[in-house]
Amino acid sequence: MISLIRSEWLKLRTVRSNITMTCFAVLLPLAITLLTTAFIGIDSVDDATVSAVLLGSGSLSVLLFGIIGVLAITQEYSQGTIRLTLAANPRRTRVYVAKAIVLAILSGGLTAFIVLVGNNVGEAILDSRGAVGKLSNSDMGQAYLGMIALSVVVSLLGMAIGTLTRNPPSAVTILVLWPLLLESLIGGLLSIAISDEIFKWMPFQTGLNSLRLEDSDMDFGRWGSVGYFGLWVLALSLFAHTVFKRRDA
Repeated sequence: MISLIRSEWLKLRTVRSNITMTCFAVLLPLAITLLTTAFIGIDSVDDATVSAVLLGSGSLSVLLFGIIGVLAITQEYSQGTIRLTLAANPRRTRVYVAKAIVLAILSGGLTAFIVLVGNNVGEAILDSRGAVGKLSNSDMGQAYLGMIALSVVVSLLGMAIGTLTRNPPSAVTILVLWPLLLESLIGGLLSIAISDEIFKWMPFQTGLNSLRLEDSDMDFGRWGSVGYFGLWVLALSLFAHTVFKRRDA
């Protein structure tokens, strides 16, 4: 299994598109956070400034890690290398799990790096500009952990969607439109037919709610939101795994 994980890691880090998406996922939230702290008016700074900006821009990273999850599986289908992978490793469950482990480590580790650099450098910039008072708050740590967990979950979601579609453009389109359009349309229709409370059951939006700084703003709490979304992703991943095992390469 270790050798299979190393093989998947090698494939993931040597494809140019994966490297490009990874750079965007890391650099975009850091750039937004550092530029904001460098130019924001000092009078408007409080103990939630750095963490609020970093969490807000972190939603971009979450989606980009999902796209990396899509590419991790769809590129093998589009380039035909999946046949070689499965010929060398006929036990498809091991292949799927190895890809998931590599994606989880990559997305979780890089999100932790974003949090560490963005928060510390952002606070240092505000401190150097003369911001008065504490620049961190008690909710910050839990929110950052939620962001790391959500990055892992969405990367696995991207892999599941990619496994089902086997086509990079369609999988990326589904991943991006799911939170931005599909849930809004479905939630709006169901809210008319049933109740406005239906919006809190939309999985992706509920997961993104965990990036809010205040836990009290969430219907299920921070970890309940991540867990609820995670259950949907787990169900979709199990279905994708079943399809992956039965379908011809």
